[in-house]
Amino acid sequence: MPPAESQGMLSKGLLLLQTLGDHPRGATATDISRATKLAVSTVHRLLHTEVEHGFVSFDPSDKTYRLGVRVFELATKVSGVLSIAETARPLMRELSRKTGETVQLAVLSNSRALFIEKVGTEQAVGIRGSVGESEPLHATSTGKVLLGQLDPERLEAILDELTLDAWTANTVTERSRLTAELDRVRSDDFATANEEFDPGVRAIAVPVRNGRAEIAAALCISAPVFRVSQDRMLGWLPELRESAAAIGIRLPLSTALY
Repeated sequence: MPPAESQGMLSKGLLLLQTLGDHPRGATATDISRATKLAVSTVHRLLHTEVEHGFVSFDPSDKTYRLGVRVFELATKVSGVLSIAETARPLMRELSRKTGETVQLAVLSNSRALFIEKVGTEQAVGIRGSVGESEPLHATSTGKVLLGQLDPERLEAILDELTLDAWTANTVTERSRLTAELDRVRSDDFATANEEFDPGVRAIAVPVRNGRAEIAAALCISAPVFRVSQDRMLGWLPELRESAAAIGIRLPLSTALY
């Protein structure tokens, strides 16, 4: 690792957070300066910014700094994602076994559909969406489900951020057509994508709700078009919904869409 002083400001800020993680009872700016080999003035400047954003808290009585509430909020979100994936995995395996196709689980993250679990089959080839990857909301079945469950104000805000790129000839690129389709998704409580993101791949998705009926994720089945017709995929809707409901029942009530 290069000397601390040669690192960028972001690296230095992260270094401070790591250092504070090693001092749960708090540390002074001088303590942090010694531990990181950063100038005290630099430490003060970075800490001031991190305090403003809630990543660090300051106790004026003894002039010590500790990790702030924002860090714990982010840690809780990561824990929530892991909890959903771990809960869903055995039920996804069973659904994949029944259908013979790929089953994926996605959450809304930074205006994308982020895959947090995937169960494939030996025959399911060419299905994208590995764990940790994200896909566009407007061109995927999981993305449409996640969009369709948002309240109108948040939906408009996200749509304002999206670039409705044409991934294939089937991609919906007009906002009016997309909002009309999302109305249908809300009404039908499921979404499909027919070669809209990946040529040769179709998918169907439903929402996963916790015990408070809040959306936690979207569960989908994806398959190559040469092997699975649209009618056959729609025929799996009852099993898909049953699996989503079984996952939702097992989730903590605090697990909701973020």
